Amino acid sequence: MAVETRDTTTTHTTRPAVRDRVASRTAAYGDSIWTEMAQMFKQHPDPVYFGDGSPAPEAMPVAQLRAASAHAWESAPKSLGYGESDGFLPLRELIVERMKPRGIDATAGDIIVTPGSTQGIELAARVMLEPGDVVILENPTFLGAIQTFEAYEPRFVPIDVDEHGMDIDALERALASEPRAKLVYTIPTFQNPTGSTLPLERRQRMIALAREYGVLIVEDDPYGELQYDGEAVPPLRALDPDVLYLGTFSKTIAPAVRTGWTVAPKDLQTYLLAARELIDIHNDRITMRTVYHTAADGYLDAHLPSARARYKSRRDTMLAALEEHMPDGVTWSRPNGGFFVWVALPENIDVVELLGRAARRGVIFFPGHWFYPRQERRNTFRLSFSTVPEDRIRLGIQRLGGVLRHD
Repeated sequence: MAVETRDTTTTHTTRPAVRDRVASRTAAYGDSIWTEMAQMFKQHPDPVYFGDGSPAPEAMPVAQLRAASAHAWESAPKSLGYGESDGFLPLRELIVERMKPRGIDATAGDIIVTPGSTQGIELAARVMLEPGDVVILENPTFLGAIQTFEAYEPRFVPIDVDEHGMDIDALERALASEPRAKLVYTIPTFQNPTGSTLPLERRQRMIALAREYGVLIVEDDPYGELQYDGEAVPPLRALDPDVLYLGTFSKTIAPAVRTGWTVAPKDLQTYLLAARELIDIHNDRITMRTVYHTAADGYLDAHLPSARARYKSRRDTMLAALEEHMPDGVTWSRPNGGFFVWVALPENIDVVELLGRAARRGVIFFPGHWFYPRQERRNTFRLSFSTVPEDRIRLGIQRLGGVLRHD
């Protein structure tokens, strides 16, 4: 008896590799800047690194954090389950009190505790943006904000800054010509990367324009408590309760605690809270308690004056060293607070080529084109002074001056 046989060979259609099928938004991520920085560190046995945008290790309250952590663990295990999507209530109440001297009037119910202010940018983008919507932002601005917004596929309208921050006349023209403008993202106080501070008159005009055109201002304020001289200017949120304000303890306590907050307009709070629950449910509950016990009872207020004095001295050292060692044609900012000095070179100098030569001579910085949404300027760079001791600042700027002079 004949037995029927069947060909069971399966023909497989060739499919593209998974890496070729990722979402288009991944183009926003690009190569890691830290990979490039790691290569720079291999160029010299003892480089001076001007890249850190963080507190000095010696200015971080380690002993207080250790004691606060032990105190926080006293609430375990009842604080180890799920809960507190908007944040540990005593911490939110403490944030309310800390903002009052700067003119921000809020309640604990207005606040969401986030793992750093960058999640506040993420929440604003997630709640507000459709693909093709317009985000207006400073040019240059915080690299992390560019990358976070870009994943939501907006169109950027960059507004140039001068020594006093965003050009408000240019902002007005942009709002008048961009019907899909949804957000104005700004770092008005000791801006990253330029160190500039927006004067009160410009702040008032920005708020008036936001009201006229119905756009949301997202105010990122990591450095507001780190003023070294000059007259304090109130945050935008102190001038208008419809501003979405972002704060953080990363610059006053430590970045590793990953604790920031949003102060939202009333009609956005529900949406932001729902979005953060989808992202990560809530902050680490032990960490929130640790930050609370570190900042409570006036400790952080007592800690900050010595930190400010340290940073002011380092800023002054950097400005004096730049004055001594920079060749003609080089200019730089003179910030009243924060961590950064912004340097502009003659336009014929390519900062990427300069970075390679500087790294071989033992000095590393962040090239400025990273901070431009369109990366159009190649003759600027950012210097951070916060983590570098004064003798190292002088050495690093001397080395940099030598590179620029082709010594």
